[in-house]
Formats: sequence, structure tokens, C-alpha cells
Amino acid sequence: MVLVVDFDPAVCLMQAIYLKELGCQVFTAHDGFAALEHASALLPDVIVMSLDIPRLDGCEAIRRLNESSSTRRIPVVAVTEDPNSRLKAFEAGCTAYLMKPCTPQIIWAQICALLRLPESRAIRPGQS
Repeated sequence: MVLVVDFDPAVCLMQAIYLKELGCQVFTAHDGFAALEHASALLPDVIVMSLDIPRLDGCEAIRRLNESSSTRRIPVVAVTEDPNSRLKAFEAGCTAYLMKPCTPQIIWAQICALLRLPESRAIRPGQS
């Protein structure tokens, strides 16, 4: 299961369509507080988190995910347009960092690397 977090609904939709075609179960959120709620309730296998989200920025959301015993083991791929945020994102606790624009194929390759999946194998519901 993948949680995609981005302020832009079109980005979430594009990522969700691509990942669903690969067999992933996908949920989306558009701000930091929604991301924390979804992560705690769903316990996804991985989170793709834009750092540029409203209400609670991505770095703070990642920090809070890592402070919670229920979500700290979920790998988080930080995605941003700001090339100067890499250190801040890793200090917050992200597992991987990608620059926007970022194609769904690159996101999938990063997910596979984090979960140690071959890129041809999709995540099935209930499978970690």
C-alpha cells in the first residue's frame, strides 16, 4: 500500500493511476495533517511525500511520523522542487529524496529499491 501526499490533486491522481496499474493499493492526501491521519490509520508500506504541502509542511510531517512508534518504520520518499531542502528532509527522517519534476516511473523505481522489490513486481494489498 502506498500513500501519496501532494498539494496538487493532479499529481496525486497521476501517481495513483500509475501505481494502481502496477497493482498497488494507493491512498492520497493533500496536506500534512491528512498525511499523518492516513499514515496512522492505514500503515502503508511506503509514503511518497511532497515537502511543499499546506497546513503542516512535509518535513514536519516526516518528523512527526518518525516520532510515532506506529509509523516510524514506514519509509518516506521526500519529493520537492527545492534543491536546497535535501539536508532538512534527511534530518527530518526521510528515507529517500527525489527532485520534481519526477515521473511515476522514477517514483516506482525508488519504491522498489526501498522495499527491495524487483521493478517488475507490484505490491499487492496486504503485502509488504
